[in-house]
Amino acid sequence: MGVVKSTNYDALLSRRARLTTARGRLGAAGGAPSPLYLFGAGQPDPGSFPYKDIVTATEKAIAAEGRQLFMYGDALGYAGLRNLVCEKTKHFEGFEVSSDEVLITNGSSHAISLVCDAFVDLGDTIISEAPTFSGTLHNFRRYGPEIVSVGLDDEGIRTDELEERLKDLDRQGRKAKFIYTIVNFQNPAGMTQSLRRRQELLRLADKYDTLILEDDAYGELRYDGEAIQSLYGLDESGRVIRSGTLSKILGAGVRLGWLLAPPELIPRFSAFKTDGGTNPYMSRVATFYMREHMIPHVEELRGVYRQKRDLMLERLHAGLGDGAEVSRPDGGFFIWIRLPEGTDPAKLVGLAAERRVQYVPGNAFYPSADEGTEYIRLAFSFATLDEIRAGVDLLCEAIKAARA
Repeated sequence: MGVVKSTNYDALLSRRARLTTARGRLGAAGGAPSPLYLFGAGQPDPGSFPYKDIVTATEKAIAAEGRQLFMYGDALGYAGLRNLVCEKTKHFEGFEVSSDEVLITNGSSHAISLVCDAFVDLGDTIISEAPTFSGTLHNFRRYGPEIVSVGLDDEGIRTDELEERLKDLDRQGRKAKFIYTIVNFQNPAGMTQSLRRRQELLRLADKYDTLILEDDAYGELRYDGEAIQSLYGLDESGRVIRSGTLSKILGAGVRLGWLLAPPELIPRFSAFKTDGGTNPYMSRVATFYMREHMIPHVEELRGVYRQKRDLMLERLHAGLGDGAEVSRPDGGFFIWIRLPEGTDPAKLVGLAAERRVQYVPGNAFYPSADEGTEYIRLAFSFATLDEIRAGVDLLCEAIKAARA
């Protein structure tokens, strides 16, 4: 064997790679046994996957389109899937979009990356509600912007606070490239943005000449209440870009999402795609399945996840009483908990790990690691009902012990 040489990779890294840091790991202690109660990542329920019908859809897609499944695809994505997104939007949300407003992507995180590719330079400013999805924050950090935070209340993003941030930027001769918001069942905090706030948000974007990036990964998974018109559907000025995904209503491994955007922006985003047409094979399989099963499948999922949400809330309230603030989302996958006063977050990590319970610490959802330490997020989507029942009881036990 020759002499082993070492390479200083750090010296060769790009500026963007040096900006990227890993944060917000799932709550676990080093050396602890692997968790049994997986309340961390927002994984869909494996029991909900339509295995047999996907096999049938694959057979139909191959019979109908043959070798096209195995060829490179259209840069904008499979036309059938783009049309399906239009049909889905009309059915679930009641407004119409055309296929020239749709760009198929490799999941919604890819869609958000394309927006950053097109609009964000190193040092630019973007505004994000906080807390917000940790994966998107990680995505943003790769582009090196200043992330300006705006708080939330029961109606969603605080538009009074948002206007102050926009005024401050204007006084400095600066402009936000876009405002990022999760309108439905906000991840992690759980609330749904009110119609009043949506209208105010659109007004502010127009007044201060910026865009809105509307993230709606969970919109179909509503368990209570009535749907509110999306920002994209309300927009009359072409300021809203919207990301969506099949990850939550078909399967995370499908890796298919999309952007909705004014047609003149679609080529700007597609210029950053080098994938030979996003997954032509799975795009066709998903389309053939969803054409026949989309509506009943979503209804089935609502029943599955509503039951899990309700059980997790029941066990949390039984275990913590009024000592903790626990969100009650109308949909989605997550419950956001403000820990009881006096809880030691660092101690809780170890105590939960000893009980093999996984969660995500609250500071993962803020631009600054110093914020949100008094919160944790739980996902009820992946675990079975028995695991929710046992695991939440153990977590409540750990939370009580972390106050001692």
